[in-house]
Amino acid sequence: MVSFLQLIEIMVAGRLRKVERASYKRVYDAYQNAKREYSYEYPFARIELEAIGQHIIHWIRGAASGSSIQALDEMQQWTLPGLFHDIRRDELEYESQLAARWHPLGKGVPIVIDPQFSSGAPTIVGRGVTISSIDRRFRKGQLSIDFIAQDFSLEPELVEQAIRFAGQVAV
Repeated sequence: MVSFLQLIEIMVAGRLRKVERASYKRVYDAYQNAKREYSYEYPFARIELEAIGQHIIHWIRGAASGSSIQALDEMQQWTLPGLFHDIRRDELEYESQLAARWHPLGKGVPIVIDPQFSSGAPTIVGRGVTISSIDRRFRKGQLSIDFIAQDFSLEPELVEQAIRFAGQVAV
């Protein structure tokens, strides 16, 4: 059993390893350096990270010149001020500079993991309907997508996305 913030840290570390192709050592070093540098208990859930080239970097927002980046995977620290000004925020929503919600398919798809609703089970944004309840009705109850959509007052396309998502992950 892991907490929501631990889940986010695992997700971020996994993404850096798999998608960004960062080595285990780079991810580990970035984690340790971020903990030391910022004194955060859950640094990967608190700061925006990305791999650029061979480095894991932290986006620093609100600098006088726009955005800056800081390498976290090496003991030497370097920053590049004002490199980018319009950065996609990926899949996480932050509150008080801490990860609060995760949109596993991106913010364009209204499926969210929010520890404040349904004990952190994936749900439909703003509805609290769990993805597993939609999937169960479709697979075990053999109800049609249109019936499920009408029953939950959802668009049929959203029900289809929920069923596809449930098929990709254990819900």
